[in-house]
Amino acid sequence: MKKLMRYTFLVLLGVIFGTTAIYAQQQQMPPQPEPLSPEEVTDEHLEKISNVTQAGQGIQEEADNKMREVIEDVGMEFQRFQQIMMAQQNPQLANQLQLSSEEQETLQEIQPELMKINQEAQQQYMAKIEEEGLSIQEFQQIAQAIQAHPEVAERFEEINSPEEDG
Repeated sequence: MKKLMRYTFLVLLGVIFGTTAIYAQQQQMPPQPEPLSPEEVTDEHLEKISNVTQAGQGIQEEADNKMREVIEDVGMEFQRFQQIMMAQQNPQLANQLQLSSEEQETLQEIQPELMKINQEAQQQYMAKIEEEGLSIQEFQQIAQAIQAHPEVAERFEEINSPEEDG
Protein backbone atom coordinates (compact mmCIF):
# COMPACT_ATOMS: atom_id res chain seq x y z
CA MET A 1 0.00 0.00 0.00
CA LYS A 2 2.84 2.38 0.88
CA LYS A 3 4.46 1.57 -2.46
CA LEU A 4 1.30 2.46 -4.33
CA MET A 5 1.03 5.74 -2.42
CA ARG A 6 4.62 6.69 -3.25
CA TYR A 7 4.17 5.81 -6.91
CA THR A 8 0.89 7.71 -6.99
CA PHE A 9 2.62 10.65 -5.36
CA LEU A 10 5.29 10.62 -8.07
CA VAL A 11 2.56 10.74 -10.71
CA LEU A 12 0.92 13.57 -8.75
CA LEU A 13 4.21 15.44 -8.67
CA GLY A 14 4.34 15.15 -12.47
CA VAL A 15 0.79 16.48 -12.67
CA ILE A 16 1.70 19.43 -10.44
CA PHE A 17 4.54 20.39 -12.76
CA GLY A 18 2.17 19.87 -15.68
CA THR A 19 -0.47 22.17 -14.19
CA THR A 20 2.18 24.79 -13.65
CA ALA A 21 2.41 24.93 -17.43
CA ILE A 22 -1.33 25.57 -17.65
CA TYR A 23 -1.11 28.55 -15.28
CA ALA A 24 1.99 29.86 -17.01
CA GLN A 25 0.87 29.46 -20.62
CA GLN A 26 1.30 33.17 -21.20
CA GLN A 27 5.00 32.61 -20.61
CA GLN A 28 6.57 30.46 -23.30
CA MET A 29 7.01 27.04 -21.72
CA PRO A 30 9.42 24.60 -23.33
CA PRO A 31 7.89 21.34 -24.59
CA GLN A 32 7.91 18.32 -22.26
CA PRO A 33 11.18 16.40 -22.55
CA GLU A 34 11.19 12.81 -23.78
CA PRO A 35 11.45 10.15 -21.05
CA LEU A 36 14.79 8.43 -20.67
CA SER A 37 15.11 4.86 -21.91
CA PRO A 38 15.21 2.18 -19.18
CA GLU A 39 18.93 1.71 -19.82
CA GLU A 40 19.61 5.42 -19.21
CA VAL A 41 17.96 5.45 -15.77
CA THR A 42 20.51 4.58 -13.10
CA ASP A 43 19.87 3.48 -9.52
CA GLU A 44 21.37 6.81 -8.45
CA HIS A 45 18.68 8.61 -10.51
CA LEU A 46 15.99 6.53 -8.84
CA GLU A 47 17.40 7.22 -5.36
CA LYS A 48 17.32 10.94 -6.08
CA ILE A 49 13.72 10.73 -7.29
CA SER A 50 12.84 8.71 -4.18
CA ASN A 51 14.36 11.42 -1.97
CA VAL A 52 12.38 14.10 -3.81
CA THR A 53 9.09 12.18 -3.54
CA GLN A 54 9.59 11.55 0.17
CA ALA A 55 10.35 15.23 0.81
CA GLY A 56 7.48 16.14 -1.52
CA GLN A 57 4.98 14.26 0.61
CA GLY A 58 5.82 16.54 3.54
CA ILE A 59 5.71 19.62 1.32
CA GLN A 60 2.31 18.59 -0.03
CA GLU A 61 0.97 17.83 3.45
CA GLU A 62 2.07 21.26 4.68
CA ALA A 63 0.49 22.97 1.64
CA ASP A 64 -2.74 21.01 2.10
CA ASN A 65 -2.92 22.07 5.75
CA LYS A 66 -2.37 25.73 4.82
CA MET A 67 -5.04 25.51 2.10
CA ARG A 68 -7.47 23.83 4.47
CA GLU A 69 -6.90 26.64 6.98
CA VAL A 70 -7.53 29.35 4.35
CA ILE A 71 -10.69 27.60 3.15
CA GLU A 72 -12.08 27.02 6.62
CA ASP A 73 -11.18 30.58 7.74
CA VAL A 74 -13.66 31.94 5.17
CA GLY A 75 -16.38 29.61 6.46
CA MET A 76 -16.32 26.98 3.71
CA GLU A 77 -16.11 23.30 4.57
CA PHE A 78 -12.99 21.70 3.11
CA GLN A 79 -15.01 18.74 1.84
CA ARG A 80 -17.31 21.10 -0.07
CA PHE A 81 -14.28 22.85 -1.55
CA GLN A 82 -12.94 19.48 -2.72
CA GLN A 83 -16.30 18.64 -4.30
CA ILE A 84 -16.31 21.93 -6.18
CA MET A 85 -12.72 21.45 -7.42
CA MET A 86 -13.44 17.90 -8.58
CA ALA A 87 -16.59 19.04 -10.35
CA GLN A 88 -14.73 21.85 -12.12
CA GLN A 89 -12.21 19.32 -13.46
CA ASN A 90 -14.85 16.81 -14.53
CA PRO A 91 -17.48 18.07 -17.01
CA GLN A 92 -19.91 15.29 -16.04
CA LEU A 93 -19.82 16.35 -12.39
CA ALA A 94 -19.89 20.06 -13.26
CA ASN A 95 -23.43 19.68 -14.64
CA GLN A 96 -24.55 18.31 -11.26
CA LEU A 97 -22.79 20.97 -9.19
CA GLN A 98 -25.06 23.49 -7.53
CA LEU A 99 -22.69 26.38 -6.83
CA SER A 100 -24.21 29.28 -4.92
CA SER A 101 -23.22 32.86 -5.68
CA GLU A 102 -21.79 33.05 -2.15
CA GLU A 103 -19.56 30.03 -2.88
CA GLN A 104 -18.43 31.61 -6.15
CA GLU A 105 -17.48 34.81 -4.34
CA THR A 106 -15.67 32.85 -1.64
CA LEU A 107 -13.68 30.90 -4.24
CA GLN A 108 -12.70 34.11 -6.04
CA GLU A 109 -11.68 35.63 -2.71
CA ILE A 110 -9.41 32.76 -1.66
CA GLN A 111 -8.01 31.85 -5.09
CA PRO A 112 -5.01 34.24 -4.88
CA GLU A 113 -4.01 32.86 -1.46
CA LEU A 114 -4.40 29.24 -2.63
CA MET A 115 -2.30 29.94 -5.72
CA LYS A 116 0.36 31.54 -3.51
CA ILE A 117 0.46 28.43 -1.29
CA ASN A 118 0.67 26.23 -4.40
CA GLN A 119 3.50 28.33 -5.85
CA GLU A 120 5.43 28.15 -2.57
CA ALA A 121 5.05 24.36 -2.56
CA GLN A 122 6.25 24.19 -6.18
CA GLN A 123 9.29 26.30 -5.29
CA GLN A 124 10.05 23.94 -2.41
CA TYR A 125 9.74 20.94 -4.77
CA MET A 126 12.07 22.57 -7.27
CA ALA A 127 14.57 23.43 -4.54
CA LYS A 128 14.54 19.79 -3.38
CA ILE A 129 15.05 18.58 -6.96
CA GLU A 130 18.02 20.91 -7.38
CA GLU A 131 19.33 19.92 -3.93
CA GLU A 132 19.43 16.34 -5.24
CA GLY A 133 21.62 17.53 -8.12
CA LEU A 134 18.94 17.25 -10.82
CA SER A 135 17.56 19.81 -13.21
CA ILE A 136 13.78 20.08 -13.54
CA GLN A 137 14.10 18.57 -17.04
CA GLU A 138 16.11 15.60 -15.74
CA PHE A 139 13.57 15.06 -12.97
CA GLN A 140 10.72 15.09 -15.51
CA GLN A 141 12.57 12.69 -17.83
CA ILE A 142 13.23 10.21 -15.02
CA ALA A 143 9.69 10.52 -13.63
CA GLN A 144 8.28 9.93 -17.12
CA ALA A 145 10.56 6.90 -17.54
CA ILE A 146 9.18 5.47 -14.28
CA GLN A 147 5.64 5.96 -15.61
CA ALA A 148 6.40 4.70 -19.12
CA HIS A 149 8.53 1.64 -18.39
CA PRO A 150 7.29 -1.03 -15.94
CA GLU A 151 10.82 -2.33 -15.40
CA VAL A 152 11.96 1.14 -14.30
CA ALA A 153 8.90 1.48 -12.04
CA GLU A 154 9.77 -1.85 -10.45
CA ARG A 155 13.37 -0.76 -9.81
CA PHE A 156 12.06 2.52 -8.38
CA GLU A 157 9.79 0.65 -5.97
CA GLU A 158 12.67 -1.61 -4.86
CA ILE A 159 14.85 1.44 -4.15
CA ASN A 160 11.99 3.41 -2.65
CA SER A 161 11.08 0.73 -0.10
CA PRO A 162 14.06 -1.57 0.48
CA GLU A 163 12.75 -2.61 3.90
CA GLU A 164 9.47 -3.89 2.44
CA ASP A 165 9.14 -7.18 0.61
CA GLY A 166 6.68 -7.71 -2.25
